[in-house]
Amino acid sequence: MSQATCHTNPEAILQLLQDWTEAQWLRALDLSFARFLLSLEPQAPALLPLAAALLARLEGEGHTCLQLELFLHEPDRFLSGAPELITEIRHILAAWSQPQQWMDILSTCRVVEQIDRTQPKPHDDDSETPLVLDQGCLYLRRYWRDAQCIARTLTEQVSRRALNPIPADTLKPLLAQLFPADTSGSQENLPWQKIACALALRGRFTIITGGPGTGKTYTAARLMALLMAQHNSSSLRIVLAAPTGKAAVRINESLHNAIAQLPPLGQQDLATAFARIGPARTLHNLLGARPGTRRFRHDRQHPLDLDVLIVDEASMIHQEMMAALLRALPEHAQLILLGDQDQLASVEAGAVLADLCNHTGSYDSATCTWLEETCNCTLEADRRSTNPLASGVVRLQRSHRFNAGIGALADAVQQGQTSLAIQTLHQEAVLQWYEAPEIAQILQLADSHSGYRPLWENIRRGSGKNIEEHALWVQQILEQYGAFRLLCALRQGPWGVAGINQAIENHLQETGLLKTQGLWYAGRPALITRNDPQLGLSNGDIGIALPDPQGKLRVYFPGNDPLPRAILPSRLKYSESAWAMTVHKSQGSEFLHTALILPPQDSAVIRRELLYTAITRAREKFSLFAPKAGLEQAITRRTLRMSGLLSALQNSAN
Repeated sequence: MSQATCHTNPEAILQLLQDWTEAQWLRALDLSFARFLLSLEPQAPALLPLAAALLARLEGEGHTCLQLELFLHEPDRFLSGAPELITEIRHILAAWSQPQQWMDILSTCRVVEQIDRTQPKPHDDDSETPLVLDQGCLYLRRYWRDAQCIARTLTEQVSRRALNPIPADTLKPLLAQLFPADTSGSQENLPWQKIACALALRGRFTIITGGPGTGKTYTAARLMALLMAQHNSSSLRIVLAAPTGKAAVRINESLHNAIAQLPPLGQQDLATAFARIGPARTLHNLLGARPGTRRFRHDRQHPLDLDVLIVDEASMIHQEMMAALLRALPEHAQLILLGDQDQLASVEAGAVLADLCNHTGSYDSATCTWLEETCNCTLEADRRSTNPLASGVVRLQRSHRFNAGIGALADAVQQGQTSLAIQTLHQEAVLQWYEAPEIAQILQLADSHSGYRPLWENIRRGSGKNIEEHALWVQQILEQYGAFRLLCALRQGPWGVAGINQAIENHLQETGLLKTQGLWYAGRPALITRNDPQLGLSNGDIGIALPDPQGKLRVYFPGNDPLPRAILPSRLKYSESAWAMTVHKSQGSEFLHTALILPPQDSAVIRRELLYTAITRAREKFSLFAPKAGLEQAITRRTLRMSGLLSALQNSAN
């Protein structure tokens, strides 16, 4: 089939898409979407099915739109696959190499709406065309709608002032009491935790971003105390949430520890006030997810019953979830997001936190004056900005948690300094690098004192029949499991999660450490792979199968209660072994010792953000199984997700 035929014949393009699907470059879903649009518009130009299939494929890889200029200028940056296939795709795209060509052709299609930015657009968009063209970006309708919702809602939020603002002269001594060490107003050592609280008490939208150990939950605890002082603490409804059950448990623990260290604040009974705040919930649970649909019980017509919403691990929130959350937020409510913008973006489409943090550290003159009055610090002139969203974003700078070696490695990777990262790996005692990795080395580490060996020996010993002794034993097992973790960049293959888990189970069986026959065995860590509202379990929760006092196998899950929950294995329909897990699944967790496994062959999915996220899961020790060339490639390779959220924010601000 000639390229000329493809460029003029939609059916020829469909045949080409069929070939790409059979080569597993496209998903069946991508091909079906192209066919669906062509069925709606049989006389459509040949570009339409090609654009539809590419857009659907890119959405599956985390992009929320197709930015025409960026994509057509560097298609190889977004297309991966067999070299001969990519060459063929580039040749096809060569006939439509200019963004204006795409806009001129696609704007003639009935299934595409082109947004006219010279005309006001109604807030409640009721158009039904599957595709939208807006400022050089091609969207699936729902992703365009979500981006507009996020931009409009957050722009409105940041422009509103707090309901009961504290005067600067009242707030200043309260901040000094909660942050006694932050007395320096120098440019080099600004008190960002104090600044975060001051900004949050002025408006209704705040992002507190920063790496692990920079004090996000420490700051959030003090902010909650100030909010209670600002309002009547007995009536203020503060709700905590996180994207996953594991992250929800972690913020509960972190806030509990931070609250215990709070100094008295005036006449406020902080202990009683904090006790009224319930445990953090998952976003799905908070919004009331309707099984089998994309809908939630709470929306604009049925908003959440709260005054302040604090969401941790915000980097994990995908665009569709963020839009749903904002639609359910009461108009008067205050939203506070905590997260690390440099971590891996959400598994699903969008990089919302990274987009929102694009304006970090830029404040307008009114905001700078407020910070001078309340925090006694003067910001540099280049931190001033007229962008309204920027006044709600604070990046915490100093880490107080990491071993210095782990922190230095994380910084080098985050900044893309390959030579420094390699030098740090060689010099720091808490960093262990296997430059010529073998599966046997991974098993040796797992079967060591700094790996899973203490856990395996404790499982073999078992517990007494006494209920109290058994409960203590289960708690010890869960804590030991949480001390070490193997993380993989890939899911499949001998170096992926599936292969490493199988290798460990084979090792346990061969050495007699644990009997691993069958799916369920004593000691098996089980990671839940689908939400289960009936059991109260979320995707990402991990339990461990252990005998109960009567010797019957149960799966024990940590939670907000002092005692772990026990569930029959037969009730867990969707789970997988979790001696090793993906870096994505590890988000929201922290381990004393973390080991990252990269495959011997380089993979385009292994990027800087994945390395940074894995490194920052480790608190005391980090081990790396990776060839030098693959490590260097990963550090230099950045994740770039095409998104129209920044454009939508700029439009909403104007």
